[in-house]
Amino acid sequence: MIVLGINYHHPDSSACLIKDGQIIAAAEEERFTRIKHFAGFPKHSIDFCLKYSNVNYSEINYVALNFNSNSNIKEKLKYSLLNIHKISTLKKIYNQKNKFKQQNQLSNFFKKKNFKGKIINIDHHLSHLYSSYAISDFTKAIGLTIDGFGDFCSMTSYICEGSKIKVLKKVLFPHSLGIFYQATTQFLGFKNYGDEYKLMGLASYGSPVFVDKFSKIVDFSEKEYFKLNLEYFSHHSDQNFKYFFENGSPIFKDLFSNKFVELFGEPRKKDDNIKEFHKNIACSMQIHFENIIFKILNKLYQEYKIDNLCLSGGCAFNSKLNGLITKKTKFKNVFIQPNAGDGGGAIGASLYLSNKKYKHFNGLNNNKVYLGPKYNNNDIEITLKEFTNLGKFTVKKLSDDEIYKITSKKISKNLIIGWFKGRMEWGPRALGNRSILANPMEKNIKDILNLKIKLRERFRPFAPSVLYEFKDRFFHLDFHSPYMLNVVEAKHIAIKEIPAVVHVDNTCRVQTVKKDENPHFYKLINEFNNITGVPVLVNTSFNENEPIVQNPKEAINCFLRTKMDFLVLENWTISR
Repeated sequence: MIVLGINYHHPDSSACLIKDGQIIAAAEEERFTRIKHFAGFPKHSIDFCLKYSNVNYSEINYVALNFNSNSNIKEKLKYSLLNIHKISTLKKIYNQKNKFKQQNQLSNFFKKKNFKGKIINIDHHLSHLYSSYAISDFTKAIGLTIDGFGDFCSMTSYICEGSKIKVLKKVLFPHSLGIFYQATTQFLGFKNYGDEYKLMGLASYGSPVFVDKFSKIVDFSEKEYFKLNLEYFSHHSDQNFKYFFENGSPIFKDLFSNKFVELFGEPRKKDDNIKEFHKNIACSMQIHFENIIFKILNKLYQEYKIDNLCLSGGCAFNSKLNGLITKKTKFKNVFIQPNAGDGGGAIGASLYLSNKKYKHFNGLNNNKVYLGPKYNNNDIEITLKEFTNLGKFTVKKLSDDEIYKITSKKISKNLIIGWFKGRMEWGPRALGNRSILANPMEKNIKDILNLKIKLRERFRPFAPSVLYEFKDRFFHLDFHSPYMLNVVEAKHIAIKEIPAVVHVDNTCRVQTVKKDENPHFYKLINEFNNITGVPVLVNTSFNENEPIVQNPKEAINCFLRTKMDFLVLENWTISR
C-alpha cells in the first residue's frame, strides 16, 4: 500500500511517501524552488519522493491532502450568519475559490500522470496530530495542536490511545494563539512569514514588564481554553486583513489593529534600532504565551491524568515553551516531531489515511528526520567540474577517517565549516547533515557567524549539538532532544567552557546526538571531543538568508558567497 501525502494549500508545501506504513521519503518544496516557505504546488518534492522510493504514479493508492474544506462546516455557517457584515473577510479566510482551483490543478496533474487511486482530504488539525502522535513511541497520549488557522480551527485537544483518536475541544476562528504571536512579531518589525523565532530569540534580552497589558489582549479561559480580545486584531476585519501568496511566498498584512498601537505605542519599522522597549515587549509576550499554554496543559492533565503529551502545529516550534513543559506542567514525556508546522502535515495526512485504510499504525521506521535527497561522491565530483572558479581553492577527496579527523581539527582551530553529508533533514532545523559547524569554546564565533556568514541580526543565538551521553555534563536536560526543539538551562560548566552556544539568559536550544541515529555526525563530534575534551559543536543551518541548501551546487555557491573556511561534501573537501 502506497500513500502520497501533500501539504499544498498552506505555506511550507511539501510531500512525503509512505509504503506499508513506513515513511520512505519526505521533503519541503522550498528546498527545490529556493523560495522560503513556498506555498505553491510541491511538484519537485513529489518527484523526489517517487524517484527515491522507486514508485510510479500508477502505483499510488491514495493521495492525502492536509486540508478539508468541509471540516467545521457548521461552525463556519454559524459564524457567517452571526457576522454577515464580514462576509468578504470570510471569503478570504475560507478562500474557497482558490481551494477549488488548487483541487482541480491537483486532479488534473495526477490524471496526466496515469494516477489511478483516490485523492482524499484530511482535516488540517488531525493531520497535525498524526504527524506527531503516529511517529512517537507513545501508545497513549494527550494531543494538542496549536497554529494560526487551519480549516477554521486554531487549537484542538485529543485523547490518543492506540489508533483511536477522540477530539476533546476545539478553538475556532477568529481566536488563535498563533495569530496573537504573529501579530506581536509584526509589531516588532519582523514582517516576513515565519519570523516568530526572532521574537523568541529577542525575548531573552528583555523584562516581563508588559505581561498585564498582554492579559488584556488574550487570556486563559476555563471553558474555552483562551479568548482573544478582537479589538486588538485585524484578521477578522474587512477593512484591514489581507493574506495572499506572491510568487509562492505567503504574505500577511499587519494582523494588529490601531487598538494594539494605542496600548503599546508606535510599531517598530524593519530597519529601526531594537530598543529596550522592543526587548520588553518580546519578553512579556513570550511569557504570557507560555503561561496560557501551561494553564491549558495543566487543565488537560488534571482532567485525564495521562503522562504523555504530543504537541504539533506551528506554535510547537516555540522551543522556549517546549523546554519548560515538563517543569511547568505535570506531563512527564513530550514528543514534538521535527517538522511540527504545516510542512509536517504531509506526513500527518498520509499516516492518518494509512492507518484508517490499512491499519498501519505501528509500522513506522526509526528514521523520523533524515528523509530527503542524498548525493554520492560521483554526483559531487560531477558538480565540482561545473565550477571553473575553484582554481584558487584546494579541492581534495579524503577517506572517511581523514574527513572526521581533519574537519574536527579545523573546527578546534576556530575555522567555520560547511558540512554536507547524508540525506537532507526533514523540517526547518539543520540536524547534522546540512549544517554550518563551529567551535563552541570560542565566544566570538557567534558574532562571526551572524555578521559574516549568516548575515542576520546580532542577537540571534546558535544551538549546541552534544553527544547524548554527555548532555548532563553541560545542560539541565533529562530527556533526548534530537530535533533542536527544546530550550533548556545551561549549567555553569557550559557557561564557562562553551560560551558560543549559551544565550544571554544562560539557556541553550540543544540537539542531543545518538550514534545509531546519525553515525557520521556523532563520529565528527566525538573526534572533536578527542582533540578538545568537549563533545559539543556549534550547529546552525547551511544557508545564507535562503532555504537550507539541498544539493552540492547550492552548498558550493553558499561557501563561495560567505566566509566559510572549509567545506565537506561527503568525502570531497574545499578549503580556502
